[in-house]
Formats: sequence, C-alpha cells, structure tokens
Amino acid sequence: MKTILIYKLIYRLILWSVVIYFFTTTVGQFFALFFAVLLFYFVARFILALVWRLFVGIVFVLIIILLIF
Repeated sequence: MKTILIYKLIYRLILWSVVIYFFTTTVGQFFALFFAVLLFYFVARFILALVWRLFVGIVFVLIIILLIF
C-alpha cells in the first residue's frame, strides 16, 4: 500500500515539474498568455450578456409603465 502512495507522489512530482518547465519556456508563456486572453474574452462576453439583459429588462419595464399611465 505504501508503494502505491510513493508511486503516486513520484508521478505528481514529475507531472508538476513538466508543467513548471512548460510554463517557463517561451511556448508555455505564449500558451499562458493565450489562455488568459481567452478567459478574459469569455468573462467580458458573459458580463456584456448580463448587462444587455438588464438593459432590455429595464426598457421593458419602462415601456409597461408608460403604457399604464
């Protein structure tokens, strides 16, 4: 049972060292930059969609209020 734990620890150590090496190379840094830009793009689209729905909802409520009065 302890050997499985040691193998899992060694596997994780190798995996993390490969990840750190990848992100310290130029290709890894471009990949990280691309991932950050992609994440920013999706967050911006999400916020824009929320703002648009809020705007449409407010306009809809204003139209109903103007029709009532």
